[in-house]
Amino acid sequence: MYAHAFAPSPRSRSPIISRSWLRRRRAVAVSTVIILLLWQTLHSSKDRGKYPQWKDSYAPEGPHEQSRPPLPQQRILVDIELSRPQGKYGRPWRAPAKHKELLDDDDEHDNGGLHDAQTGSWNPDGSLYEFPPYQAWLDLDAKADTLPDILHIPLEESVQEETLEGWEDEWFSQATYDREVWGTMQEPRVDFIYTWVNGSQEAFVRTMRPYELNSTLNDADGEWLLSHGSNRYRSWDELRYSVRSVEKYAASFTNKIQIVVNAVDESRDPGVRRYTKQRPLWLSEAAETAGLVEVLSQEEFFGEEERAALPSFNSLTIESQLYNTPSDIDRFFALSDDMLLGRTHAASDVYSPLFGPILGFKPNGYNTMTPPDEVDARRFGEKPYLIYTSWMLNRRFGLRKRDGQAHFGHSMSRSISREVRDSFPRPSLRSACQRFRGETGFQLYTWYAAFHYTVERHREALLYSYVVLRSDTDGNGNLGWHERAQMMRELEEGMQHEDDEGFRDKIYRNVAEHLNAAGLEPPRANVDLQWTSLDGPMAIRDIDCLEFDVNECLAPAFSREAADARHPSPVFNTASVFDRVARQDPICGDCLLKLLLNRQPAGLEPLLPPHETMQGHREMILKALKRYQYSVIDPDGLFFMITDAEQVQSELTDQLLGGGGGGKRREVGQLCFNDDVVTNDEFELQALKQAMKNLFQGLLPEPSRFESDVL
Repeated sequence: MYAHAFAPSPRSRSPIISRSWLRRRRAVAVSTVIILLLWQTLHSSKDRGKYPQWKDSYAPEGPHEQSRPPLPQQRILVDIELSRPQGKYGRPWRAPAKHKELLDDDDEHDNGGLHDAQTGSWNPDGSLYEFPPYQAWLDLDAKADTLPDILHIPLEESVQEETLEGWEDEWFSQATYDREVWGTMQEPRVDFIYTWVNGSQEAFVRTMRPYELNSTLNDADGEWLLSHGSNRYRSWDELRYSVRSVEKYAASFTNKIQIVVNAVDESRDPGVRRYTKQRPLWLSEAAETAGLVEVLSQEEFFGEEERAALPSFNSLTIESQLYNTPSDIDRFFALSDDMLLGRTHAASDVYSPLFGPILGFKPNGYNTMTPPDEVDARRFGEKPYLIYTSWMLNRRFGLRKRDGQAHFGHSMSRSISREVRDSFPRPSLRSACQRFRGETGFQLYTWYAAFHYTVERHREALLYSYVVLRSDTDGNGNLGWHERAQMMRELEEGMQHEDDEGFRDKIYRNVAEHLNAAGLEPPRANVDLQWTSLDGPMAIRDIDCLEFDVNECLAPAFSREAADARHPSPVFNTASVFDRVARQDPICGDCLLKLLLNRQPAGLEPLLPPHETMQGHREMILKALKRYQYSVIDPDGLFFMITDAEQVQSELTDQLLGGGGGGKRREVGQLCFNDDVVTNDEFELQALKQAMKNLFQGLLPEPSRFESDVL
């Protein structure tokens, strides 16, 4: 499995981390490479050829390479079968094929002109591949630093691909769905995508080794190399059982299962490389042939540009590219191989067309108000990435404490993931350039960014709808006195119900009823709903708005007719007021929305452009509300840090399987077993492996139809 926590070490061209520190770090990395290679040459004749050797003839080619030798260029024997299915949302691939070719460095440009030094080498059928040269990585990393941190994508642009079916207006405005008019809704389909690596495979270790040696994380004492391998990639055969859990508990809405893997060097000859992609040994070839399961190497789904940074051994980087996997549907559920389903799921446990994706959060929140520094970069586990992503979200949407995402499966949209990438150009591309987690100290955290981007864009759409569209009745871009007076009347009406807890319907308490009314199955695992976007923005849940003041929150002298009696005032410009409530003072925006929604018991009508005069604008906002809708849950899950066999038996097997004397099995919606093992004792590790097998076999004893009969 890919690990989810280790102490980072910065390498950055940003002002956050000094260049002198970076130069010292790179010098240490080079010294370590030289020492290790000399040691290997003098003392490891029996392992000669096990790892690729540096060529003596390489010298730095430019200022960026003076402290990091390029990765070796060698003759490459390729035997890699890359499935390339066509998909609406993924990159278009050609038909699969399997070939063997012998490629010399000197001949790479003679192969039909197909070699691209920036992204690797491919035949027209997609079979021939070599990892991109080190210079391609340098060029991509340098390009990232030329990009802006943040781009604001207009709502009109973001909803261009969205379509309305007719029911959306009544649903979002009044929170009702008329089944007699619109019929029974169709259950959505979802792709299940796994990140998986067989870290014990010798070919994987051999493939990764030169990149480890070349990493800026590689210290002079070799501590990172020693600590990097063990629990980072250890496997207990979790993937087999996780796939069993999907088939058992989510088959009714599974579109397909995708397993993303690394390409590895199968050759033992240091002068020749033979690449294949990793593949679970238990996986049936028939399941792949039938399209039920797809095993995708990174080369098959990374973006065209991002492939220059391959291979990657960083789960955060790999996760940031999952939206590119080929598919004809937008929705996917992202899982690590250490995550299992524990009880039957309905599609609405992941996503529904009425309430959007299910989002789960932890109680710990982040509100980074200043640029992260080296102290932040060295914090434990995922904290550096949450801190950094919080900083980016604050700069884009305004200062706010945002909770971290729950550590279970993540319900995602391919199109929104792509929008997140486009909204944070430099952080996204720099994240793709990190082969190992922590190489620059910070990295955009895909799940955290996507969850809160969805939440914030929904809120932003409501504010834009009310301030820029609905309230500006003459469309001149300025809120004149009559328009401001109307806004104040509406706010005053909503203020009358601010201390009436029962006035607004709590839609989140009636999700099952609404889904049943549309003919959709209600949640069966994630039944503890905390909020829905149809209740309003998540930020208004616990906010008190009795002290709301239009002159403080919307604009100075907003309530005074004389303020613009002679000339239009720029402070009443709709763009100015919108930016103020959307980004500069988020609490003011939250209260504005809450008070306006208090005018109606259910639905979002008080914020929408009117039917009669702004139908086009109304449809655009409805598309945005449909695109960015969401539901918040308290996940029915068990996150467990595995340490030893005795712990697994007493705290997991006995509790979950009823072996502790009570005799009753405990059902949990989702389970995540994180590797926190510190021992290197072979006997203890074998005992733990057997304990995990007993647990998994007890939970999911029946093989899935995707498993080979041979094993």
